[in-house]
Amino acid sequence: MATPSRSGTQGTDADGDDDGGAVGALGPPAGSLDGDAAASLPAVEGSQPSPDGQASPAAADSEAVEATDETIPVTTAPPFDTSDGGICAGPPVPGELVIVELMIESVAGTGDHGEWLEVQSTASCALDLRGLHGEAPNGNKLRTFQVDDDLWIPAYGTLVVADSSDPAINHSLPNPLLTWAGQPGDVLRNKGGTVTLLMNGLIIDSVTYPSMTLEVGATLAFPSDCAPARRTDWSSWQTSGSSWFPGFMGTPNAPNSDVQCP
Repeated sequence: MATPSRSGTQGTDADGDDDGGAVGALGPPAGSLDGDAAASLPAVEGSQPSPDGQASPAAADSEAVEATDETIPVTTAPPFDTSDGGICAGPPVPGELVIVELMIESVAGTGDHGEWLEVQSTASCALDLRGLHGEAPNGNKLRTFQVDDDLWIPAYGTLVVADSSDPAINHSLPNPLLTWAGQPGDVLRNKGGTVTLLMNGLIIDSVTYPSMTLEVGATLAFPSDCAPARRTDWSSWQTSGSSWFPGFMGTPNAPNSDVQCP
């Protein structure tokens, strides 16, 4: 999967079932995907006018971004320095968000609410994820999530989509963190399933994982040093060997450099 070319505008300094190739291909060297660096990206409220009725500097900066046929108006700046990459000229397009890690069975048995998946940006500019929609069929249910507010992800950044926002249940997953509607839930089927990411009805990414032998409490991770084209080859995905929480193995919002491409 080739990383799509992407032009951006310069940014400003401103966040189950249980019923049941190389790092550069997905982004810069692994060190630049440090979990702490991408850790806290809350939605940003719009700038407020000053008492004299004049727009604040932040509002002026955002209004200065010119909308053309190839861009969308940028009304809110991301809460971090976008550096040379700037702000992406529009919403994510296919291939710019990819699912790279799956916690399919965090605990044995039914009622597993500690599941999660990790999404990585392949864009060289900051993306606003407002409008991002996720779907995961599970039996006769369709689990979904929806991003209704500005949620910025830096160039080559990551975010986690979890079954629960409760640290006691999700084992203290780091931010940025999204949750499925109706949490806590039991979203990822142990015997195989599909997760799809959409933007304005357009499929941005979709993975269908088979029924596999799983190690309870450990993720399946797509190695950072694997070529993106191998992501559909499930023999490339490896059981994580790094722990972010006692007794649980995985690298949420951090590079999958603990596993190697076979």
